[in-house]
Amino acid sequence: MREEYSAELISVIRQVRRRWRTKIVLRGAVVAAALIVAFFLISARALEAARFTPEAIFAFRIGIVAAFAGLVAFLLVRPLMRRVSDDQVAMYLEEHEPSLQASIISALEAGRDASTPVSQGLVRKLVEEAIARARSVEYGKRIEQQPVRKYSATIAAVVVATIALFVFGPSYLRH
Repeated sequence: MREEYSAELISVIRQVRRRWRTKIVLRGAVVAAALIVAFFLISARALEAARFTPEAIFAFRIGIVAAFAGLVAFLLVRPLMRRVSDDQVAMYLEEHEPSLQASIISALEAGRDASTPVSQGLVRKLVEEAIARARSVEYGKRIEQQPVRKYSATIAAVVVATIALFVFGPSYLRH
C-alpha cells in the first residue's frame, strides 16, 4: 500500500461500514422482534388450548428459547459475520451517492496498487479529491438515515403494540 494512501479515506470507509452494519442489525432486529412476538402469541394461544399442562408449558418454553436463538443467529449474527471489503463498501457508497462518480473506488485502487508506476502527487491528489467529494455528501450519512429511522420506529411500534396486547389483551397472555 502506498504511503500516500490517506488515513482519512480509510476512516470514511470505516464510518460507512459501521453505519451499514447498524442498518443491517436494525433490520434484523425488526424482523426478529416481530417473529418472536408472533411465536409467543401462537404459543400462548396453544397453551390456552392445552389448558396449561406442565408438559405443554415446558415444551413451549423450549420452543420459544429455540426460536429466539435461531432468529438471533439467522437475522442478526449471520449478517454481521459476513466480511465486507473496502471495495464493497466503496461500491455501496457510490451506488447510493452517484455524485461521487467512482472517486472513492479510484482512490482506493490507486492507493493500493504499488505495481503501477504512478506519480505520488497524482495519487495524493486523487485521494484528496475523493475525500473532498465524500465530505460534500456528508460521508454518505444520508444513505442510512431514512432506513435507520424507519427500522427504529418499527421496533418501537412492535414494542408498544406488544405491551398494549399484554395489558389490554386476553388474560391468558399474562399467564
